[in-house]
Amino acid sequence: MNTKFRVCATVIATGVLLGSLGMSGPAIDASATKPSVSTSQQAKNKNEVTLYWKGKALPQKGLVHHGITYIPATALRDHLGMPLKYDAKNKTYNIGNGYNKLSAVVYDASEIGILVNGSYVGEPGGQIIKGRLYLPYAAVSQYLGIQGQWSGSAKTLSLSEKKLNNITIKSVPLEKKIQGVESIVNYPVISGLDHAAAQAEINKVLKENAEGTMDIIEQGAGAFPEDPIIPYEFSGDFVVQYNQNDTLSIMTYNYSYTGGAHGMTFRNSYTFSLKDGKQMKLGDFINMQGENKQKLNNHVLTTMKKDGGYLGGFEGVPSDAEFYVKDNAAVLYFQLYEYTAYAFGFPEFELKLKDWK
Repeated sequence: MNTKFRVCATVIATGVLLGSLGMSGPAIDASATKPSVSTSQQAKNKNEVTLYWKGKALPQKGLVHHGITYIPATALRDHLGMPLKYDAKNKTYNIGNGYNKLSAVVYDASEIGILVNGSYVGEPGGQIIKGRLYLPYAAVSQYLGIQGQWSGSAKTLSLSEKKLNNITIKSVPLEKKIQGVESIVNYPVISGLDHAAAQAEINKVLKENAEGTMDIIEQGAGAFPEDPIIPYEFSGDFVVQYNQNDTLSIMTYNYSYTGGAHGMTFRNSYTFSLKDGKQMKLGDFINMQGENKQKLNNHVLTTMKKDGGYLGGFEGVPSDAEFYVKDNAAVLYFQLYEYTAYAFGFPEFELKLKDWK
Protein backbone atom coordinates (compact mmCIF):
# COMPACT_ATOMS: atom_id res chain seq x y z
CA MET A 1 0.00 0.00 0.00
CA ASN A 2 1.43 3.38 -1.01
CA THR A 3 2.31 5.40 2.09
CA LYS A 4 0.83 8.53 0.56
CA PHE A 5 -2.59 6.89 0.41
CA ARG A 6 -2.23 6.10 4.08
CA VAL A 7 -1.61 9.58 5.35
CA CYS A 8 -2.91 12.03 2.80
CA ALA A 9 -6.09 12.40 0.82
CA THR A 10 -4.43 13.42 -2.42
CA VAL A 11 -2.29 11.29 -4.71
CA ILE A 12 1.15 12.71 -5.49
CA ALA A 13 3.71 11.00 -7.69
CA THR A 14 6.58 9.31 -5.88
CA GLY A 15 9.85 7.76 -6.91
CA VAL A 16 12.33 10.69 -7.03
CA LEU A 17 15.91 9.68 -6.27
CA LEU A 18 17.49 11.51 -3.36
CA GLY A 19 21.21 11.19 -3.96
CA SER A 20 21.62 14.95 -3.69
CA LEU A 21 19.32 15.34 -0.67
CA GLY A 22 21.33 13.60 2.03
CA MET A 23 22.50 15.31 5.19
CA SER A 24 25.84 16.13 3.56
CA GLY A 25 24.21 18.74 1.31
CA PRO A 26 25.65 22.26 1.26
CA ALA A 27 24.65 24.68 3.98
CA ILE A 28 23.09 28.05 3.34
CA ASP A 29 25.65 30.83 3.44
CA ALA A 30 25.16 32.52 6.80
CA SER A 31 28.01 34.99 6.50
CA ALA A 32 27.57 38.74 6.53
CA THR A 33 26.27 40.29 3.33
CA LYS A 34 29.02 41.62 1.07
CA PRO A 35 28.75 45.04 -0.60
CA SER A 36 28.43 43.57 -4.08
CA VAL A 37 25.71 40.94 -4.39
CA SER A 38 23.51 39.66 -7.18
CA THR A 39 19.76 40.23 -7.35
CA SER A 40 19.14 36.60 -6.43
CA GLN A 41 21.52 36.94 -3.47
CA GLN A 42 19.67 40.06 -2.32
CA ALA A 43 16.36 38.21 -2.56
CA LYS A 44 17.76 35.33 -0.54
CA ASN A 45 19.09 37.64 2.17
CA LYS A 46 15.76 39.42 2.31
CA ASN A 47 14.03 36.13 3.08
CA GLU A 48 16.57 34.94 5.63
CA VAL A 49 15.70 34.79 9.32
CA THR A 50 18.33 34.89 12.06
CA LEU A 51 17.66 32.07 14.51
CA TYR A 52 18.51 32.24 18.20
CA TRP A 53 18.61 29.38 20.66
CA LYS A 54 18.57 30.42 24.30
CA GLY A 55 19.90 33.85 23.34
CA LYS A 56 22.70 32.69 21.05
CA ALA A 57 22.60 33.34 17.29
CA LEU A 58 22.86 30.16 15.22
CA PRO A 59 25.07 29.86 12.12
CA GLN A 60 22.22 28.37 10.10
CA LYS A 61 19.54 30.75 8.89
CA GLY A 62 15.82 30.24 8.73
CA LEU A 63 13.81 31.28 5.69
CA VAL A 64 10.48 32.95 5.02
CA HIS A 65 8.86 31.39 1.96
CA HIS A 66 5.37 32.45 0.82
CA GLY A 67 4.74 33.91 4.26
CA ILE A 68 5.77 30.74 6.11
CA THR A 69 8.80 30.54 8.37
CA TYR A 70 11.04 27.50 7.90
CA ILE A 71 13.85 26.16 10.08
CA PRO A 72 16.73 24.03 8.75
CA ALA A 73 16.57 20.54 10.22
CA THR A 74 20.32 20.64 10.76
CA ALA A 75 19.88 23.55 13.20
CA LEU A 76 17.57 21.37 15.28
CA ARG A 77 20.14 18.59 15.18
CA ASP A 78 23.31 20.60 15.76
CA HIS A 79 22.13 23.14 18.31
CA LEU A 80 18.93 21.81 19.90
CA GLY A 81 20.25 18.26 20.23
CA MET A 82 17.46 16.54 18.31
CA PRO A 83 18.43 13.29 16.57
CA LEU A 84 18.12 13.51 12.79
CA LYS A 85 18.34 10.49 10.50
CA TYR A 86 17.70 9.89 6.83
CA ASP A 87 16.03 6.66 5.73
CA ALA A 88 17.08 6.25 2.08
CA LYS A 89 14.80 3.26 1.46
CA ASN A 90 11.65 5.16 2.44
CA LYS A 91 12.97 8.58 1.40
CA THR A 92 12.22 9.93 4.84
CA TYR A 93 13.96 12.26 7.27
CA ASN A 94 13.18 11.39 10.92
CA ILE A 95 13.71 13.93 13.66
CA GLY A 96 13.07 14.05 17.38
CA ASN A 97 12.56 11.45 20.06
CA GLY A 98 10.13 10.74 22.86
CA TYR A 99 6.42 10.45 22.29
CA ASN A 100 6.27 12.60 19.14
CA LYS A 101 8.52 11.71 16.22
CA LEU A 102 8.36 14.00 13.22
CA SER A 103 9.02 12.62 9.73
CA ALA A 104 9.51 14.50 6.46
CA VAL A 105 8.64 12.19 3.57
CA VAL A 106 10.01 13.17 0.16
CA TYR A 107 7.32 12.28 -2.38
CA ASP A 108 9.07 14.29 -5.07
CA ALA A 109 11.51 17.17 -5.27
CA SER A 110 8.80 19.73 -4.45
CA GLU A 111 6.51 17.71 -2.19
CA ILE A 112 7.73 17.03 1.34
CA GLY A 113 4.94 15.66 3.54
CA ILE A 114 5.09 16.15 7.31
CA LEU A 115 3.98 13.27 9.53
CA VAL A 116 4.02 12.73 13.27
CA ASN A 117 4.04 9.11 14.40
CA GLY A 118 2.77 8.18 10.95
CA SER A 119 -0.13 10.65 10.96
CA TYR A 120 -0.19 13.28 8.21
CA VAL A 121 -0.39 16.73 9.81
CA GLY A 122 -1.37 18.75 6.74
CA GLU A 123 0.09 21.81 5.09
CA PRO A 124 2.54 23.41 4.91
CA GLY A 125 4.99 20.66 4.07
CA GLY A 126 8.76 20.80 4.18
CA GLN A 127 11.18 22.30 1.67
CA ILE A 128 14.45 21.06 0.19
CA ILE A 129 16.66 24.05 -0.66
CA LYS A 130 20.20 23.51 -1.92
CA GLY A 131 20.29 20.02 -0.50
CA ARG A 132 19.10 21.04 2.96
CA LEU A 133 15.80 20.10 4.56
CA TYR A 134 13.71 22.95 5.99
CA LEU A 135 10.77 22.31 8.31
CA PRO A 136 7.84 24.66 8.90
CA TYR A 137 8.25 26.36 12.26
CA ALA A 138 4.56 25.71 13.04
CA ALA A 139 5.11 21.93 12.96
CA VAL A 140 8.32 22.15 15.00
CA SER A 141 6.55 24.23 17.63
CA GLN A 142 3.42 22.09 17.70
CA TYR A 143 5.05 18.69 17.98
CA LEU A 144 8.66 19.01 19.15
CA GLY A 145 8.25 21.13 22.27
CA ILE A 146 9.78 24.33 20.89
CA GLN A 147 8.42 27.87 21.15
CA GLY A 148 9.60 31.02 19.43
CA GLN A 149 9.53 34.78 19.75
CA TRP A 150 9.31 36.48 16.36
CA SER A 151 10.61 39.97 15.57
CA GLY A 152 9.39 41.19 12.20
CA SER A 153 11.51 44.34 12.22
CA ALA A 154 14.74 42.50 13.05
CA LYS A 155 13.84 39.33 11.09
CA THR A 156 14.74 37.13 14.05
CA LEU A 157 13.15 34.05 15.61
CA SER A 158 14.28 33.34 19.17
CA LEU A 159 13.72 29.68 20.03
CA SER A 160 13.41 28.11 23.46
CA GLU A 161 11.94 25.03 25.09
CA LYS A 162 8.26 25.01 25.96
CA LYS A 163 7.33 24.56 29.59
CA LEU A 164 5.56 21.21 29.37
CA ASN A 165 3.54 19.46 32.05
CA ASN A 166 5.77 17.61 34.50
CA ILE A 167 4.76 14.14 33.37
CA THR A 168 6.31 11.30 31.40
CA ILE A 169 4.52 9.90 28.36
CA LYS A 170 5.53 6.47 27.12
CA SER A 171 4.35 4.70 23.98
CA VAL A 172 3.21 1.13 24.71
CA PRO A 173 2.39 -1.38 21.96
CA LEU A 174 -0.69 -3.58 21.91
CA GLU A 175 0.00 -6.43 19.48
CA LYS A 176 -2.17 -9.04 17.82
CA LYS A 177 -2.03 -11.17 14.66
CA ILE A 178 -5.00 -10.42 12.41
CA GLN A 179 -5.54 -12.09 9.04
CA GLY A 180 -1.95 -13.27 9.14
CA VAL A 181 -0.68 -9.73 9.68
CA GLU A 182 1.12 -8.54 12.80
CA SER A 183 -1.01 -5.61 13.93
CA ILE A 184 0.27 -3.03 16.42
CA VAL A 185 -1.68 -0.29 18.16
CA ASN A 186 0.59 2.08 20.09
CA TYR A 187 -1.04 3.93 22.95
CA PRO A 188 0.22 6.45 25.52
CA VAL A 189 0.76 5.72 29.19
CA ILE A 190 1.45 8.66 31.49
CA SER A 191 3.36 8.66 34.75
CA GLY A 192 4.68 11.20 37.22
CA LEU A 193 1.37 12.96 37.83
CA ASP A 194 0.97 14.00 41.48
CA HIS A 195 -2.74 13.16 41.40
CA ALA A 196 -2.65 9.32 41.40
CA ALA A 197 -6.39 8.85 40.86
CA ALA A 198 -6.39 11.26 37.92
CA GLN A 199 -3.40 9.48 36.38
CA ALA A 200 -5.09 6.08 36.74
CA GLU A 201 -8.29 7.34 35.13
CA ILE A 202 -6.45 8.88 32.18
CA ASN A 203 -4.45 5.72 31.57
CA LYS A 204 -7.59 3.60 31.83
CA VAL A 205 -9.34 5.64 29.14
CA LEU A 206 -6.35 5.54 26.79
CA LYS A 207 -5.81 1.79 27.20
CA GLU A 208 -9.49 1.05 26.66
CA ASN A 209 -9.38 3.13 23.48
CA ALA A 210 -6.43 1.04 22.22
CA GLU A 211 -8.20 -2.21 23.05
CA GLY A 212 -11.35 -0.96 21.35
CA THR A 213 -9.31 0.06 18.31
CA MET A 214 -7.85 -3.44 18.06
CA ASP A 215 -11.33 -4.93 18.34
CA ILE A 216 -12.60 -2.67 15.54
CA ILE A 217 -9.65 -3.58 13.32
CA GLU A 218 -10.25 -7.29 13.96
CA GLN A 219 -13.97 -7.07 13.30
CA GLY A 220 -13.41 -5.16 10.08
CA ALA A 221 -10.76 -7.59 8.90
CA GLY A 222 -13.11 -10.49 9.58
CA ALA A 223 -15.29 -9.37 6.70
CA PHE A 224 -12.46 -10.15 4.29
CA PRO A 225 -10.91 -13.58 3.68
CA GLU A 226 -7.20 -13.95 4.31
CA ASP A 227 -5.45 -13.33 1.01
CA PRO A 228 -1.67 -13.50 0.62
CA ILE A 229 -1.89 -11.42 -2.57
CA ILE A 230 -3.41 -8.39 -0.85
CA PRO A 231 -0.91 -6.62 1.46
CA TYR A 232 -3.27 -6.11 4.39
CA GLU A 233 -2.29 -3.45 6.92
CA PHE A 234 -3.71 -2.84 10.38
CA SER A 235 -2.21 -0.35 12.82
CA GLY A 236 -2.85 2.41 15.30
CA ASP A 237 -0.87 5.18 16.95
CA PHE A 238 -1.25 8.53 18.69
CA VAL A 239 -0.06 12.13 18.56
CA VAL A 240 0.30 14.38 21.59
CA GLN A 241 -1.14 17.66 20.37
CA TYR A 242 -0.83 19.68 23.58
CA ASN A 243 0.90 19.06 26.90
CA GLN A 244 0.93 22.33 28.84
CA ASN A 245 -0.90 24.26 31.55
CA ASP A 246 -2.35 21.16 33.27
CA THR A 247 -4.02 20.11 30.01
CA LEU A 248 -3.15 17.04 27.94
CA SER A 249 -4.66 16.67 24.47
CA ILE A 250 -4.06 13.46 22.52
CA MET A 251 -5.30 12.37 19.11
CA THR A 252 -5.32 8.63 18.37
CA TYR A 253 -5.86 7.04 14.99
CA ASN A 254 -6.23 3.61 13.47
CA TYR A 255 -5.57 2.60 9.90
CA SER A 256 -6.61 -0.47 7.95
CA TYR A 257 -6.16 -1.56 4.37
CA THR A 258 -8.05 -4.61 3.16
CA GLY A 259 -7.80 -4.07 -0.58
CA GLY A 260 -9.31 -1.56 -2.99
CA ALA A 261 -8.21 1.93 -3.99
CA HIS A 262 -7.20 3.09 -0.52
CA GLY A 263 -7.21 2.29 3.15
CA MET A 264 -9.27 3.98 5.85
CA THR A 265 -8.17 6.01 8.83
CA PHE A 266 -10.30 6.89 11.85
CA ARG A 267 -9.46 9.33 14.62
CA ASN A 268 -10.38 9.68 18.26
CA SER A 269 -9.30 12.54 20.51
CA TYR A 270 -9.02 12.92 24.26
CA THR A 271 -8.36 16.14 26.13
CA PHE A 272 -7.82 15.78 29.87
CA SER A 273 -7.53 18.11 32.81
CA LEU A 274 -4.48 16.88 34.73
CA LYS A 275 -5.88 18.41 37.90
CA ASP A 276 -8.62 15.81 38.20
CA GLY A 277 -8.33 13.47 35.19
CA LYS A 278 -11.65 14.60 33.72
CA GLN A 279 -12.19 14.57 29.97
CA MET A 280 -12.85 18.03 28.58
CA LYS A 281 -15.21 19.01 25.79
CA LEU A 282 -14.97 21.60 23.05
CA GLY A 283 -17.36 23.78 25.06
CA ASP A 284 -14.76 23.99 27.84
CA PHE A 285 -12.49 25.96 25.49
CA ILE A 286 -14.84 28.00 23.31
CA ASN A 287 -18.31 29.48 23.77
CA MET A 288 -20.86 27.14 22.17
CA GLN A 289 -23.94 28.79 23.60
CA GLY A 290 -26.70 30.81 21.93
CA GLU A 291 -25.64 32.98 19.01
CA ASN A 292 -22.06 31.71 19.23
CA LYS A 293 -23.24 28.16 18.52
CA GLN A 294 -25.04 29.32 15.38
CA LYS A 295 -22.00 31.33 14.38
CA LEU A 296 -19.88 28.18 14.71
CA ASN A 297 -22.34 26.11 12.69
CA ASN A 298 -22.41 28.70 9.93
CA HIS A 299 -18.60 28.91 9.90
CA VAL A 300 -18.20 25.15 9.56
CA LEU A 301 -20.83 24.74 6.84
CA THR A 302 -19.63 27.73 4.83
CA THR A 303 -16.03 26.54 5.00
CA MET A 304 -16.84 22.99 3.92
CA LYS A 305 -18.81 24.24 0.94
CA LYS A 306 -16.08 26.71 0.01
CA ASP A 307 -13.27 24.16 0.28
CA GLY A 308 -15.11 21.69 -1.92
CA GLY A 309 -16.07 18.05 -1.58
CA TYR A 310 -19.07 18.69 0.66
CA LEU A 311 -21.47 15.72 0.54
CA GLY A 312 -24.27 17.25 2.59
CA GLY A 313 -25.88 16.20 5.86
CA PHE A 314 -24.30 18.70 8.24
CA GLU A 315 -26.82 19.88 10.84
CA GLY A 316 -24.56 21.43 13.45
CA VAL A 317 -21.56 20.89 15.71
CA PRO A 318 -22.52 18.46 18.51
CA SER A 319 -21.64 19.07 22.14
CA ASP A 320 -19.39 15.99 22.08
CA ALA A 321 -17.61 17.02 18.86
CA GLU A 322 -14.19 15.58 18.12
CA PHE A 323 -11.40 18.12 18.71
CA TYR A 324 -7.90 18.56 20.02
CA VAL A 325 -6.09 21.50 21.59
CA LYS A 326 -3.01 23.32 20.32
CA ASP A 327 -1.36 26.60 21.31
CA ASN A 328 -4.10 29.20 21.78
CA ALA A 329 -6.63 27.25 19.71
CA ALA A 330 -8.99 24.30 19.62
CA VAL A 331 -9.15 22.27 16.40
CA LEU A 332 -12.54 20.82 15.54
CA TYR A 333 -12.58 18.01 12.99
CA PHE A 334 -14.80 15.40 11.36
CA GLN A 335 -14.08 11.93 10.05
CA LEU A 336 -13.30 10.96 6.47
CA TYR A 337 -16.53 10.68 4.44
CA GLU A 338 -18.60 12.09 7.33
CA TYR A 339 -19.43 15.27 5.43
CA THR A 340 -16.83 15.50 2.67
CA ALA A 341 -15.37 13.29 -0.05
CA TYR A 342 -12.34 11.16 0.83
CA ALA A 343 -10.02 13.17 -1.40
CA PHE A 344 -10.51 16.21 0.86
CA GLY A 345 -9.19 14.44 3.94
CA PHE A 346 -10.27 15.20 7.50
CA PRO A 347 -12.10 18.54 7.58
CA GLU A 348 -10.40 20.62 10.28
CA PHE A 349 -11.37 24.00 11.72
CA GLU A 350 -8.83 25.85 13.83
CA LEU A 351 -10.74 27.97 16.33
CA LYS A 352 -8.62 30.67 17.96
CA LEU A 353 -9.63 30.82 21.60
CA LYS A 354 -9.58 34.62 21.67
CA ASP A 355 -12.05 34.74 18.77
CA TRP A 356 -14.51 32.22 20.22
CA LYS A 357 -14.89 33.38 23.81
